[in-house]
Amino acid sequence: MATRREFLAGAAACLTVGIASSFAAQTGPRLISAAKVGQRDGGVVWNTDALASFDLPARGHAPVRLGDGRVLLMSRRPGLFASMIDPHDPSAPSSFSSSGNSRFSGHAAVSPDAKVLVTAEFDATTFEAAITLRDPRSGDIRAQWKPDGIEPHEILFARHGARLVVALGGLIKDGGVAGPAFNPGGVRSAVLEFDPLSGKVLAHHKLPDVFSSLSLRHLAVAPDGETIAVAAQDQDITVTRPLVGMLRLGKEIELLQWPDPRECDFRSYVGSVAISGDFVAAASPRGSVLGFWSIRDGRWLGGLAIADVCGVTAGTASDTFWASSGHGGVFRIAVNDSGPRIEAQWHVDAGFDNHLLLV
Repeated sequence: MATRREFLAGAAACLTVGIASSFAAQTGPRLISAAKVGQRDGGVVWNTDALASFDLPARGHAPVRLGDGRVLLMSRRPGLFASMIDPHDPSAPSSFSSSGNSRFSGHAAVSPDAKVLVTAEFDATTFEAAITLRDPRSGDIRAQWKPDGIEPHEILFARHGARLVVALGGLIKDGGVAGPAFNPGGVRSAVLEFDPLSGKVLAHHKLPDVFSSLSLRHLAVAPDGETIAVAAQDQDITVTRPLVGMLRLGKEIELLQWPDPRECDFRSYVGSVAISGDFVAAASPRGSVLGFWSIRDGRWLGGLAIADVCGVTAGTASDTFWASSGHGGVFRIAVNDSGPRIEAQWHVDAGFDNHLLLV
């Protein structure tokens, strides 16, 4: 079985010019993701009528929507490039590079007024975290802040732009199921709230010591701008610990009800998280499970078994999600207080990467 690191082998070759050139005329929801098509590192834009692919310099990671209609697709950690793609005509992306000894961590965020692009970065030698403010049109650096920590991961704006929230993963090496993390000082993981104007740290959120093996990595913000889902991976797989929590700005992270691993086994890893209305979804490609909770009371609602699932994003309706897998699966999912169900599914000749965006 192909793994996340070994995308689909022998997938279809390049799309025909006819499909790519007609894609701009297609209507309906579009999904964009980094992906492997054949042996090419790149990405895809998909809707129910067509698929268009594009090339990237190397493996891509998380997409984020820019204010001019384009999408920024970050390179995978430790990344050297970020590419800007027009989802209506993705054939000619433009890129900018990291500077000096800096490396991209795979994630970025754009302010609600679309005037500021923020990239999560780290020093390739010291692993020191850096939060870099950039021009969203060119990628040029405007300012850089260096919080006390290593390996920043997902980053987003909350409180309608008045807060910048950063997950410090705290890992030098992602050991996961392969072995322990190489972190002499332990997994120094936290979620930080910044003032996006000054760079001042306004709040520093850590879990209790009993959860010190968790690396807090992925984030999603609710429509209220105040509620944030926080997802983790556990560097100690000897015990099953909850991996998803909710953060109300200014308060502490509250971990959600966790299922018995005999029912749904996340294998100590969540690779992507999303919020739609009153529900949160978290995907584990290692466990091949997509799990769902109620934000209102933290209750576990159930999981869906989907091989190598990781990409997940909110749908246009407040009770729907889209998901993707490394095996080319695309899924539209509805959820209510009784649990989730797959409404429709498709298969494409592309191996989707970890993150998915509805545009």
